[in-house]
Amino acid sequence: MNKTEKLKNIILSRYGSIREFSKIVGIPSTTLTSALDRDIGGMAVDRVIKICDVLDLNVKTFEPLDTHSKESILSKEESMILFNFNKLNDLGKNEANKRVAELTEIAKYSYTHETKHNDESYIPTTFAAHDDSDPEIAKHDADVARKFLSKIKKK
Repeated sequence: MNKTEKLKNIILSRYGSIREFSKIVGIPSTTLTSALDRDIGGMAVDRVIKICDVLDLNVKTFEPLDTHSKESILSKEESMILFNFNKLNDLGKNEANKRVAELTEIAKYSYTHETKHNDESYIPTTFAAHDDSDPEIAKHDADVARKFLSKIKKK
């Protein structure tokens, strides 16, 4: 198997398609497909280096680098997040980090969301500062608030 075939097999095994990989590496899919159909040797050196960096391959041999364990290979979702993140300027990167940190605080979006409550009867409660114009909901909210306040007073 020559280097071009080897590279094509690696891309297909990790990303499923040349097109998907081209999005992540930032090289037009037509350019990448053309190079992999003919010979990678005709491709610009900077692009070959970029491909090898993304795939974590040695540029000369196209063998995997031993700098990372197999567990550190990114999923498609993780690669896409990094691809989009790298398009941002410093201000955008700071904002993206803030938003992801906020999402990790919401149990709905987090695998590792831990509460600081050991009490099994704990029920997360949110009080909204608005009126729903529904007397039943208002009564329910008032009851929840009273129970919450009585619990706090007991402690």
